[in-house]
Amino acid sequence: MKKVSPGMPRTSLLVPCHNAVRFLPRLRTQVDQLTPSFDEVLLADDASQDDTADRAKAFGFDILRLPKNLGPGGARNALARAATGEWIHFHDVDDEMVPDYLARVRQAATADRDVVFHFTDFIDEQSRALLIRWQFDPTSLAADPASTLLLGPLPTMSSFLRRTTFLTIGGFDEKRRCFEDGDLHFRLALHTTRIGTVPEVLEFSLRHDGGAGANQHYCFCCRLEFLEDYSRTLPVRLHPAIAREAERAAIMLLRLDDLAATRRAITLCERLGRILPASRNPLMRLVRPFLSTTLLLRWQDRWRQPTSTS
Repeated sequence: MKKVSPGMPRTSLLVPCHNAVRFLPRLRTQVDQLTPSFDEVLLADDASQDDTADRAKAFGFDILRLPKNLGPGGARNALARAATGEWIHFHDVDDEMVPDYLARVRQAATADRDVVFHFTDFIDEQSRALLIRWQFDPTSLAADPASTLLLGPLPTMSSFLRRTTFLTIGGFDEKRRCFEDGDLHFRLALHTTRIGTVPEVLEFSLRHDGGAGANQHYCFCCRLEFLEDYSRTLPVRLHPAIAREAERAAIMLLRLDDLAATRRAITLCERLGRILPASRNPLMRLVRPFLSTTLLLRWQDRWRQPTSTS
């Protein structure tokens, strides 16, 4: 196996797996193409119903067998505790990374850094079309890491982490199985300003119907729960950013016809001083006292969505 140079601290590639047999050949190809390679590649079988663990061993992977299904956050935490690398990177079994990933992040992973952030593309598994580019403004991130990562949450695979720092902040929240990645990165920004950046796309998340993010209703309910927690525990200076994210959650939950959760998000916004709909439109301000917030949000959302042309 190709090894990193002696000057690079030990690195671990950590991959949670659940019913992942069909993705293992692609992962094997991915790992074999890495140059330089990680010192350790460790998979966790999160109580799969198929033979993921046995097939992973047959492909030559080290496998951590979990006694029960812990979900993505729990499986990643177990991997981090078992890892031997000073620096760790979480990679989903169905995703891809650039072959020279370590060469690209190692320059930013210096002794005075705790985390390195980079861009990630979400692409359609079948067509390879770009769906979302998860990126950040390095200047904003340097100036105000917490607000930047609260308003622009990054997915799990967008970071290269010092293992001790990850463990110090408690790893992933295991109670929720969506937006736990954005929460992790936000808490890292609250914990440390020792942040490096590589403003390039180094990971590709291949989106398909079986992914955890496919259930948007569940995901935005989780997001709202995180925001409610933040509002109770974090400094007042972060309340405007929390309220802006709560407004986004309200709009998404309204699109999904969950009126109860939408009202919770609206209440959170109002408690933090953001009156919805937040608009400079004179007509919207004129009618706001007379119509329900949910109705006005629905109208505003429809006006802002681009119209299709034939």
